[in-house]
Amino acid sequence: MKSLLRVLLLAMSMVACAQEYEPLPMNLDPLSLDEMEDAEVVQMPALQQEEDEAEEVEEVLDVPRDQTRVAVLGYHNFSETAPVTRMLMRTSEFREQMAYLKRAGLTVISMQDFLEWRMGNRTLPARCVLITLDDGWKSVYTDAYPILKEFGYPFTLFLYTKFLNGRGDSLTPQQVKEMQANGATIGSHSVSHLYPRDWKKADKEGPEAYAKLLDVEFGESQKTLSGMFGMVNTFCFPGGYNTPAMVERMPGYGYVAAFTIIPGKVTVTESPYAIPRYMIFGNDASVFRSAVDFRVAQLGTVVSTGARPGTLPARTPLPPFAVSPKPHETVSPDLTAITAYMSGVAGVDFSSVQMRVSGFGRVPAKVDQATRAVQWVLPCRIYMPNISVHVTWKSTDGSSHKAEWSFSIDPNASIKTVNSIP
Repeated sequence: MKSLLRVLLLAMSMVACAQEYEPLPMNLDPLSLDEMEDAEVVQMPALQQEEDEAEEVEEVLDVPRDQTRVAVLGYHNFSETAPVTRMLMRTSEFREQMAYLKRAGLTVISMQDFLEWRMGNRTLPARCVLITLDDGWKSVYTDAYPILKEFGYPFTLFLYTKFLNGRGDSLTPQQVKEMQANGATIGSHSVSHLYPRDWKKADKEGPEAYAKLLDVEFGESQKTLSGMFGMVNTFCFPGGYNTPAMVERMPGYGYVAAFTIIPGKVTVTESPYAIPRYMIFGNDASVFRSAVDFRVAQLGTVVSTGARPGTLPARTPLPPFAVSPKPHETVSPDLTAITAYMSGVAGVDFSSVQMRVSGFGRVPAKVDQATRAVQWVLPCRIYMPNISVHVTWKSTDGSSHKAEWSFSIDPNASIKTVNSIP
């Protein structure tokens, strides 16, 4: 009996530990963290919990409109059992991707937020995500919708009206209305989801035939969907195919924005009828990693990495060691490195030292054993207005510590270094 009791207690303990320290997925991080980092997270639960709590209270601030970038994600169909294709994604992978958005601190916005920002009526955080789902597959309701609802993410359904009858794998209007009541916005995806050959055929028949087809596919779709679900004013080009004649007629049908399948971050400068969008494929995770990677420099703009502002609260204590750049210092965008000089701190276990930088996450900082300096050499110029740095370490007695500071970037400062990466 005592042996049985010990086995039961051991099993209960293992279940409790597994629930408390569930490892994070290791295949989604665009910062290319290796498996060792994930193992370290599991081995240091107390420190990880402390960091998670700090991230939860960190306020995500709005920035000037021209410093926001939006990654528009496009999905199609979902299943946990059917063969994966470009258009069909594992439901569990979709959930992992949605969880990553939360872990990475990315702001998921609604279509209304997006349009108001584009039209100059509001500001947003620097790194935002807009989730869109094309066609109207039933799995959007059965698989994706519960996950989106769980995370509280708004999303947009781009529907084509001939695939909105509940037959086969299509959604019903009632399912769409339920999702609409819980965070969904409705956009048009035409009436018939025509292929380019159909448009080219109409074009050969002359301007009148082409205009008639536009009235049906673009105009009737807008009217039908608006009648069913309220005003519809956004469009998604089927297959991304579009022509100047299509774009010219967009405002006349009541559309204020149209989305392509050309990948790229959205700023305030793109044409409202040629908005970039990342199509997230079920058999290629690299597109998702590119979409949520906001580190890539953009030549000619003040925002290089798109990270949220890194200004720490005024009450944040100064680091117990010298750092470069100094706290509250303003530096040039051609800053080459961020350094923490930890020689004055006793008992540092340098194998445990980690550095995180706003907009980059955990960075591959190097430790110089001779000088006890921890330094990260920047891969590109930085144009964000504010940067925060977080250094964590453990002492030889096992206690955990954190030092934080922030500095500013002057985007108008002269560039002194030669750098092939703008």
